[in-house]
Amino acid sequence: MLSGNTLLMKEVNKDLVREQLKTLRKATKQDLSQKTGLSVVTVNSILTDMVKHGEVQEGEMIPSNGGRPSLLYHYNVNYSYGIVIYGHQKENQNCIHLAVVNLAGESVYKEEAFMEDIQLESFEELIDRGKEKVSHISIIGFGLPGEEEDGVVTLNDYRNLTGDVFMKHYREKYKVPVIFINDINGAVNGYYHYKAPGGMLNVAGIYFPRLYPPGAGLVLNGEVYTGNKSFAGEIAGLPIGVDWIKLDYDNRTEIREAIGRLVAALACVIAPEQIVLYGDFFQEDDVAGIKEVAEKLLFRKFDIYLVLSQNFEEDFEQGMIRFLLEHSVDKYILSRKGIETVML
Repeated sequence: MLSGNTLLMKEVNKDLVREQLKTLRKATKQDLSQKTGLSVVTVNSILTDMVKHGEVQEGEMIPSNGGRPSLLYHYNVNYSYGIVIYGHQKENQNCIHLAVVNLAGESVYKEEAFMEDIQLESFEELIDRGKEKVSHISIIGFGLPGEEEDGVVTLNDYRNLTGDVFMKHYREKYKVPVIFINDINGAVNGYYHYKAPGGMLNVAGIYFPRLYPPGAGLVLNGEVYTGNKSFAGEIAGLPIGVDWIKLDYDNRTEIREAIGRLVAALACVIAPEQIVLYGDFFQEDDVAGIKEVAEKLLFRKFDIYLVLSQNFEEDFEQGMIRFLLEHSVDKYILSRKGIETVML
């Protein structure tokens, strides 16, 4: 019987091979040995197991520098599917999106629905329709305006989802791992990895849904930072003298003053290289006005780099898919065997 440490090392090695083959899409075991630093014998053992379970497919034989032909292995991106459910404000309503994605992060089915009153079971019909489109799912990711810790939703704009029932309900109903990502954390994750200028390590995103107070997502040293009890980014409570629910978002002067204060406060604490603003009320010339207010409050000691984005939905989806793939079903094998507990 394999020990816990041996099993853990085997899964770590498998993950190395998996990530390289997912990137290359097809490769020989010699290629994978060079890329991962693992021996050809170890790679061969891992590939044999992955072929057996359908995650990898054997391809054609190819010539190899005067030696024996080598077998080409193809990664089966449709070996497993994940479901992403993410919600945000659209046309002043709760818009809930569904995306079914394969292991390459490619969407094979999408759908959206407007929901007035969101309850515990509200997402089940969407998930069930998504499941019908593929052979099976291995993970579900929720991207919602709130926070979760150890399976307990501690904060949520959809109040019926708070508590320890939500995550447990969907895990037990669909018998797969379930992860929960804060909405702006999902969006800033997508923006940072796919749109931020190269070389940046610290980026902040602020989302203004209007019907609810704003929230911030933080990327620090290249990683999304959630803080103690996942509370980082809950900026609505900052004592800067702004009532975000009563704020007139059509009043240019009012929003520039309010958001300028918020940006200044964020700059003082985080000092990000870039701040992305999301909201359907922004106009292009708001950037200069907000920047002026913020930098004046900071006595011109910090140069603020602001960007307006109208692509919250796109960044959110891409960020959620990236989170989902990072926590793919195979990372739960050890936890199911009692070797490791995975915290998301």
